[in-house]
Amino acid sequence: MLIDGRSVAAGAELKAGVCVVGTGMGAVSVGRVLVEAGVDVLFLEAGPLTAGRRQPAALEIEEIGMSFRLPTSRGLEVGGGTAFWHGVCAPLDEIDFQRREWVPHSGWPITKSELEEPYRKAWDFLCGGDRRELSDVQAGLDQLPAAADILRDKVYQFRSPPLRGKDKVLAWTEQGRARCVTHAVALQLVGDGTGTTRHLIAGSGGRTFTVQAQVFIVAAGALETPRLLLNSMAKPESRMGPACWWLGRNLIDHPAAYVSQVQFRKPVPGHLFSGFDIGANVSALPGFVFETEIQERHGLLNHTLFLRPGRSGKKVPNRALMSFLGVRGMRDLRPAHLAALLTDPYIRWRVAHQRLRLNAMTRHGDLFFMTEQAPNPESRVDLSESKRDAYGYPVARVNWQLSQDDIERFEKALGLVMDSYWRHPDVESVRGDQISDWIDSVCSAAHHLGTARMAHSPAEGVVDANLKVFGADNLWVCDGSVFSTAGSVNPSLTICALGHRLGSHLLAKEKWLYR
Repeated sequence: MLIDGRSVAAGAELKAGVCVVGTGMGAVSVGRVLVEAGVDVLFLEAGPLTAGRRQPAALEIEEIGMSFRLPTSRGLEVGGGTAFWHGVCAPLDEIDFQRREWVPHSGWPITKSELEEPYRKAWDFLCGGDRRELSDVQAGLDQLPAAADILRDKVYQFRSPPLRGKDKVLAWTEQGRARCVTHAVALQLVGDGTGTTRHLIAGSGGRTFTVQAQVFIVAAGALETPRLLLNSMAKPESRMGPACWWLGRNLIDHPAAYVSQVQFRKPVPGHLFSGFDIGANVSALPGFVFETEIQERHGLLNHTLFLRPGRSGKKVPNRALMSFLGVRGMRDLRPAHLAALLTDPYIRWRVAHQRLRLNAMTRHGDLFFMTEQAPNPESRVDLSESKRDAYGYPVARVNWQLSQDDIERFEKALGLVMDSYWRHPDVESVRGDQISDWIDSVCSAAHHLGTARMAHSPAEGVVDANLKVFGADNLWVCDGSVFSTAGSVNPSLTICALGHRLGSHLLAKEKWLYR
């Protein structure tokens, strides 16, 4: 059943076996396991069924740090961020889960091997089958000149069209297997003083109602999850246990930008840069990451480099190009996008290349870095001191920061890459941009992570290895906020794997969840 929250009477009480706050990747992944097992699941979505980019956001926010480009990086509608997700999938590397001596606060409470089966299920859910390791993928990578002395290949895959969480949620509601309440903002979780969450207060249409459940799963994203938990723990009547020092801290992303360029001695097929078909509507996208030994020797973070087809030797208009991140079609285009298309030949060429999969030969390779941001407790989400929502609760205050250490580590990494390309026999010349070019253009990759980090103990994070909030009996978190460190890959596959793992954990542990 699909319910418009604005039609729910003031003071009404909804009941469910499991209440899932959010409908994004984490929500639909854990929901897939629970719904298909026959569990009574109710999804609570702050946004409408479909939100236009010109419409006011369902949730206000106060932004005081670096620009997070929130209008294009939050999915406040049914399906959450999957509504504009490009479908790119890749697992985290082994080193991402390890405690690295040169990276403060690094290390997950689980190993990559513990996600082996959940990753397999995530591949099946997102890409329609097991991950494909085909010979033509490697053959294509071999044609891309790479800084092979410091980098190794990493293949990303994506299905066309990508999974949309909205389709899953609507199918479940139409089949009578789950309920979803739209236009419903989760305001506060209320406990009984012993660590058990009894109900959730939600707001819609200026009124409030409650949801009672045996299990609560917060999957609202790394900005709204801490907002909900902080508002809940700030209220004396909630009494869900002591607020963890880490809650809301460690807001990390994958700072992304084009910087520098290589010019090849011979033209290279353009499709090798942008992805090529490997069967069953799945495409491969070649990338490169630093060898583990190089990371250890130079104290680097785990950055990813993509070589993208360049049009000329000119610098890429980073800000204009990245603004197209959340554009799904004509309805999302803004005047600034239209102006860029009309006035910038590079933008027109790149959009055409991406949409039409052009296979033009090129001798220019623009370097696009998706960098790992080190854990940073000072980069955070807390509660606004002045801005309140329609129900009197503080909105999230977002203070995303890059540290000087992040900048210096990336500058070292960029220098290593450029030095390697200078020595490459297939490279004729390089254009090495300054670190200031990167600082001026770097922006969020729309991968909001880390604000309810997974850890061994409350001294190190907010949730345990099974994603349960420390000190709580029936409260779990399942979204990008649980990442201890970011790695440098699109987080969707890992969020999906964690969702499947949590669903299996709950079914094994909580037999009473069944109807």
